[in-house]
Amino acid sequence: MAGDRFLLIKPWSYRLWSDVEHVLGQLLIAEITNRIPVIYWPTHCLHNGFIHTNGFELYFEPVSNYSIFDLTKPEYTFYPPVWDADNLLVEDTCKDTWMYRSIGDLISSDANVVIGDVYFSISEIIPFVKKDNAAYGMTATEIYRYLYNKYIRLKRDILMEVQGFYQSWLKDGHPLLAVHVRREEDDKIIDVRKDIVDEHYWRRNSRKYGTKNAKKQKIKYRFRGKAKILKANTQYHSEIQKLINKYAIKKIFLLTDSEEAVEEYRNMYGDMVVYTDCKRLSGSDPSYYMENPMVKRRRGIESIKDAYLAAQCDFFIGNDFSSLSRAISRIKDWPDGNVKLLFRQREKRKYPVNVKMIVSNEKKMFQSFVKFMEKLYNKIKKKLHIGGDENDS
Repeated sequence: MAGDRFLLIKPWSYRLWSDVEHVLGQLLIAEITNRIPVIYWPTHCLHNGFIHTNGFELYFEPVSNYSIFDLTKPEYTFYPPVWDADNLLVEDTCKDTWMYRSIGDLISSDANVVIGDVYFSISEIIPFVKKDNAAYGMTATEIYRYLYNKYIRLKRDILMEVQGFYQSWLKDGHPLLAVHVRREEDDKIIDVRKDIVDEHYWRRNSRKYGTKNAKKQKIKYRFRGKAKILKANTQYHSEIQKLINKYAIKKIFLLTDSEEAVEEYRNMYGDMVVYTDCKRLSGSDPSYYMENPMVKRRRGIESIKDAYLAAQCDFFIGNDFSSLSRAISRIKDWPDGNVKLLFRQREKRKYPVNVKMIVSNEKKMFQSFVKFMEKLYNKIKKKLHIGGDENDS
């Protein structure tokens, strides 16, 4: 790699595993463009609890021998052009407009320092992978796993915690099943209908792909004989029972931020359930209730610890809306059929990526239903010539 070509990877979501996923995509771009990667997570990230500290390096070893301060040379050029040597540490609050941030512009830039602060999935980057890259010919999942193995290395104290818990509580419990259960929020539901999913996804990414007037697009309505709307955590127990019956599971390692989930699983599975001793929330408490801002590193450690312990289990059931669950599915090469991510069906779809999203609350669904009935009524009235027409004499 050239010594004056860098890719500065800033955070995108300010949530630990979402930002790790973002980092992996940017690391692939660094390989494609022959740039030296430098990761910088500033102090306002949710997972960075210290002043004047790189949040990434609170948990992981650096990916290169350079820091952000090595990039602040006046003679360097920068892209996107909103940055220069004087403001490199600040955040661009307008980055969600995607100005100067198309993937082609970032890859083709000749600037000394390119800043990667927007998210591209591996699926979106694959078309730019060249034959001389180690990732050439791999699937998206294989590339994620390759990048994890190459770049993501835990700090020694975190690794020791992971190994200590495994030796004490999980080592003799194989076959092991890890289950990641997120807190249920009252206003969130799962809608697995393809048309609703696609509409929501493209609206969410309209700025990224230049789609205009997304809200004005016509929506197709169909009568459905069977509802497919679910509360968030209704599917877990049937999947768990299948694995218990088929593989004689001895222990269930539970990853959750919910006190209610711990109580539920202990009542259902008794002594089979194992979980770490960490801060959890009750009901719909906001996440900032968890810990004092000056000890946020502990929160990040618990999340990382859970993920790497889950990766040492034999089976995993998670939530495909969760970046933590997706990370666990990619950290190691799981045997076929040993991982189940709920709520998203992995069907082949058009570029860029197939996604199932958490969608609207009951109020928005009711409004959509009202609009549908209004249009249907007007259509029937027109066909039956009810009420006359303004042109009738």
